[in-house]
Amino acid sequence: MYKLLIVDDEKMIRMGMKAALPWTQLEIQEVFTAASGIDALKIIKEHSPDIMITDIQMTEMTGLQLIETAREIKPELRVIVLTGYDNFEYARQSLRLSVQEFFLKPIEEEDLAAAIKAQVTYLEELKKEEKNSSLIQRTQGMVQQTELEHYMRNLVHLREDKEAIVNAIQKEYHLDISVKIKIVLLIATVRVDSQSMDGYFQRISVKNICMDLIDTREKGITFSDDDDTIAIAFFENQDESSVREDLEELADLIKTEFDIKPKMVVGGTVNGFGSLAVSYNDAQYLLEHEKEGIRQIVQDYGVETKGELFRDIFMELKGVMCTNVGNTEYVMKVYNTFTKAAESYNLSKLLTRRCCFELASAVYFAYLEDSGEVGEGSLDELSKNLVYTSREETCEVTRMFLSKLLGAGEENVHDIVSKAKMYIDEHLTEDLSVSSIAEQLFVTPNYFSRLFKRITGEGCNEYIVRKRIERAKSLLESTSIKAGKIAMMVGYRDTNYFSLAFKKHTGKSPTKYREDIQKA
Repeated sequence: MYKLLIVDDEKMIRMGMKAALPWTQLEIQEVFTAASGIDALKIIKEHSPDIMITDIQMTEMTGLQLIETAREIKPELRVIVLTGYDNFEYARQSLRLSVQEFFLKPIEEEDLAAAIKAQVTYLEELKKEEKNSSLIQRTQGMVQQTELEHYMRNLVHLREDKEAIVNAIQKEYHLDISVKIKIVLLIATVRVDSQSMDGYFQRISVKNICMDLIDTREKGITFSDDDDTIAIAFFENQDESSVREDLEELADLIKTEFDIKPKMVVGGTVNGFGSLAVSYNDAQYLLEHEKEGIRQIVQDYGVETKGELFRDIFMELKGVMCTNVGNTEYVMKVYNTFTKAAESYNLSKLLTRRCCFELASAVYFAYLEDSGEVGEGSLDELSKNLVYTSREETCEVTRMFLSKLLGAGEENVHDIVSKAKMYIDEHLTEDLSVSSIAEQLFVTPNYFSRLFKRITGEGCNEYIVRKRIERAKSLLESTSIKAGKIAMMVGYRDTNYFSLAFKKHTGKSPTKYREDIQKA
């Protein structure tokens, strides 16, 4: 359905047109009217109509001036001109402005309706072309991704001609083949049999999240090795702390969305794609020899002394708190772990104050960055309150600061989730991801993901899949459209992935589901 604007300084004419035509039959959802060009421009800016019917001779601004200005606001606007003056110059100027139709008043209702219908038909065809073009681009993107993954597997497993593969990557994907790079193996503790349909579906979903956060940001390349382990070739064109922060963000998002605790094993840094197998073998060695421990991201830091051990634990706890600022209860539980560790390691009063202020500062800025809101409390006030406090008093003052800071944002949580659900419903046929939705809401992906899971009880990706399956079921029940086409209509790039998701939720393939519904 489309929007249409009628512009005429004679009220009887514009209201007569609005009342006379069968707008619903013409697929026009909303009809706006304006008595002048200035009023019309306000409507165009606010409501973005698709079609405009305008007179030429009007006060303040002529119809021709209106068309020219309106096209600057909305270049694709379709225009029908009605005029009571048989003036060749008007027709010539309308032609110059690429007006779609030019009529002399009075015009028969049937003729005007036919002209509007022609514009609607054009817009429908344009929409189909854009959709087909999008599908073609998505298909091409899938083919390119598959080929790139094939190249990456061959590199890490030392198959085929290494030099030829590297040159192909440079030529076809325009990547810097000499960039410093490291392999990260992602091990997600899947609670179901990894060979089952649920396990396979979960691995695909986790892999899609990795691609969304890493590949789309041009920070690396996600692929699967021969054992179906998810691997990320991480570009080191940033500092080490930024790489770790990206990995922590990814691990936290996977944990929130799928209730699984991932472990990331990081290989050594190498120079260029040609040495990728070295980093991959490093990661494999660490994976085989690393015992279960506190660290979620496995790297060899050479930690030996007691102070270094505490610092390692402290940095991990700080990272967890910063990546979970949307979940006040969880952040405070992690803070309790810190206070117990401070007591266990018998930290001095001075070191406790420094650590507490560092924690509070990091959480404060993470909250500000994620939510875009200035939190309650002042870091300057906190620093003054921490002077001369004992270890226990320092921990308690910091606890009060964090509770006050994080408790202030709770009232905005439900509004964010409601807007997210509305956006998902309106854009279900498009490529949706936690990152793209969070961007629309002006919050970070991790912050949004945690809020959505906490309020709704299900991950955002899980919600999107459920909504897509519900729409697919409706289309299968009420239409004869092929399952492959329905997959595209509900936002799936890959028909096989659609079939897996559909069977996971309904217990049947799309074809079987339709057959059973028709028999019933």
